[in-house]
Amino acid sequence: MYSISLEGSYFEMGIQYGKELKKSGFKIPRISDKTKNLAIKCRNYVNSFFPEFLEELSGIAESAALNYDQLCAFTLVIPNIPNCTIFAVNNNKTIWIGRNYDMYYSFKNNLETTLCEPSGGYKNVGHSDIFVGREDGINEKGLGVAQAGITAFNKPGLSFWVIIRYLLDKCANVNEAVDFISKIPHYCTMSNLLADKSGKILIVEVGPSDKIAIRKPINGFLISTNHFNHPDMQNIKIYEPPDSRTRYNKIFKSLKNRPAILTEDYFKNLLKDHNGLICSHRDEINLGTIWSVIFNLNSLQIWRVDGHPCSNLYKEDLRLLKAIGR
Repeated sequence: MYSISLEGSYFEMGIQYGKELKKSGFKIPRISDKTKNLAIKCRNYVNSFFPEFLEELSGIAESAALNYDQLCAFTLVIPNIPNCTIFAVNNNKTIWIGRNYDMYYSFKNNLETTLCEPSGGYKNVGHSDIFVGREDGINEKGLGVAQAGITAFNKPGLSFWVIIRYLLDKCANVNEAVDFISKIPHYCTMSNLLADKSGKILIVEVGPSDKIAIRKPINGFLISTNHFNHPDMQNIKIYEPPDSRTRYNKIFKSLKNRPAILTEDYFKNLLKDHNGLICSHRDEINLGTIWSVIFNLNSLQIWRVDGHPCSNLYKEDLRLLKAIGR
């Protein structure tokens, strides 16, 4: 996973990122007319709700010598939706998030962990396989976010990687994050896990036509894999990965019977689990866990592993703590 540090205005961060892209020799691949047309509509919504994101893309285009319109099309519309496992638990007022990010192995070369220090925003560390966007992270206010893909539709709107980037940069707590998610048009169906250091935990399920359903914790925890769980979403027809409910049920049983005292080691062992398919190895389609991460929202500690957690070591990431002077 490539480690990046960005700071300043969004345009300045784009300039910094674009320089790295240029060094790597990055070229925008061919983009279909259908994707370009959808991206134009998505860009209009991004401009309305998160124009800073486009300012960063403008900086990237300038410093990497890329066509801005093509860069927007490449960045705002991506057809592949990840299969992931996410959960949060409030254990004696310590709030934890665990996640395995499951995606095609071909995406391994795109992995990035970014320390972001935006002017006028919150310092945060996030992870992604989509540059500029984020798929999970934690910010200096103790807000943690993560998503799990639920595939039902694509339409003009804000993609999940743009949304999570906004939440990390702009939101201090779960209430602010829910307000944003509830008012925007969404690019695709999705499950969004939100938790903050105060102990508030929610999962916001997004259905077709921007239908929103909010799940609250039972027994101090919440889980999402790759199917809808809220009763209001049960009649929606989606593609459900064959291991989605197996992963969900294994984590549910583990967290329901969790010990009184939890440490990062408990979550490491849970995310390594093979009996419940949590550490994913769907090698027949070249898809599996390509990173795993644990957040402690009270201490702002981060433990991350690249690749399968069953065969690689978690390492603590201290960049956010250092950035805020702890």
